Amino acid sequence: MDYDEMSYRILALKYRPQTFDEIWAQDHIKETLKRAIEQNKIGHSYLFAGPRGVGKTTTARILAKSLCCVKGPTINPCNECKTCQEIAASRNMDVLEIDGASNRRIEEIRELRENIKYLPTSARYKIYIIDEVHMLTTEAFNALLKTLEEPPKNVVFILATTAPHKVPGTILSRCQRFDFRKATVDEISNRLAWLTKKENIKITPEALYAIARRADGAIRDAEVILDQLWAFCPEGITKESVYELLGIVPSSVFEEYAELLASSDERGLVEFIDKIFASGYDTIEFFAGLIEYFRSLAMLRLGFDAQTLELLPDEFTRRTKASQRFDSETLLIIISTLCSTEEQIKRSLLPKILLEVVSLKLAKAMKSSKANSPNLNNHQDESLARIFKDLLSHLRTKKLPLASRLELATPQKLEGDTLYIQFPKNHSLNRDHFEANKSLAEAILSELIKRPAKIVSELKETALDEQGKSNPQKAENEQLKKIGKVFEYEEVE
Repeated sequence: MDYDEMSYRILALKYRPQTFDEIWAQDHIKETLKRAIEQNKIGHSYLFAGPRGVGKTTTARILAKSLCCVKGPTINPCNECKTCQEIAASRNMDVLEIDGASNRRIEEIRELRENIKYLPTSARYKIYIIDEVHMLTTEAFNALLKTLEEPPKNVVFILATTAPHKVPGTILSRCQRFDFRKATVDEISNRLAWLTKKENIKITPEALYAIARRADGAIRDAEVILDQLWAFCPEGITKESVYELLGIVPSSVFEEYAELLASSDERGLVEFIDKIFASGYDTIEFFAGLIEYFRSLAMLRLGFDAQTLELLPDEFTRRTKASQRFDSETLLIIISTLCSTEEQIKRSLLPKILLEVVSLKLAKAMKSSKANSPNLNNHQDESLARIFKDLLSHLRTKKLPLASRLELATPQKLEGDTLYIQFPKNHSLNRDHFEANKSLAEAILSELIKRPAKIVSELKETALDEQGKSNPQKAENEQLKKIGKVFEYEEVE
């Protein structure tokens, strides 16, 4: 049996895209390149910039095949001719892949300049793919300038880099630049789901999502992780196995920390940190996850949804509830403190002690914040009054009679996504009418607080009600005056 048949091909290579249509998450780039080929507007130098694992070298190879295929130039290389197969295997003499990190000196670039003078041996174009081009020396870049500006006929340069800011401006100005973006968690999850179906790999949706988040936008990284997990759990991959193999700190750990912090439980925080270090979690992994967790709480306070924050539905529910334990200002202080300590944690020989000190400082700050609760309450009251005022203002433009009835109520509190209001006890008819037609008011409130909201009303006997009992005519006059303000009429004696 041939060695190639016996050897195992990792998933990232086995399912590496071979045509433009197979490229994931880079629609803006593949469509531009396809149209350029169709219109015969082939550039002589391209710069593919973007983070690792997003498809820069893969796209460069596909572009090379499209230009050199025996049926080309074409947007759909056949992948069957000798040229296509040699390019896919990096064996074609006219399509040279050069590692910029190991061929960075001026001598290698001079040799390249000498070689481009010769015509292609078998392909239509002579194509040079220089990976990690930012690693070239200044002298090498200077030697490349003239060649990039006026290359010989049928020569195409494709430069790839993860650090475009390190490439000299004189090089950038001579290239067509394409910026590759990170893939979203949903895009990576869909890619992995398709791949696991092809390979009959058993895996839970939660595990797919965990891998996709861990990959940080790099599809190749996600496929490598999946390969590793498949070997680790051939019977089926679960979220727990992903966390175990990759050393990911579960979300429940951060939730427990946040709860202890919200309660200002100093002893509990120290015991919790001791438990974290005893569990063997990586310090940097835990710290980075902690910052990301509190950031998500801050974003939830601003009304962002689960898809934007790349959270599973159950995570979104739990974190929304946890975000109510902190006000926005406190969350910003926590995030700022953790971020400023991150570098110290990385360099510290005693990271556990440093984390304890930071946690205790934050707990004391939380305790101090609670000691100033009257100020906090005043701030919350002002915020509630502003929201209620905006609600009335918007409602008047939509349905004036409903707004006039809502004006009779007093806002009590905004708890989560629910606004609690109270009508005086002698206004039960107005309250009943509002309850029957409050869907419009709830829709407006949802727009104001950037999340689905509801309004709960109740009747409460107030001092004014007592006056109304003893003097019903006076209470009725007060109500007429309020309605008069809404309709802007004056009382005539």
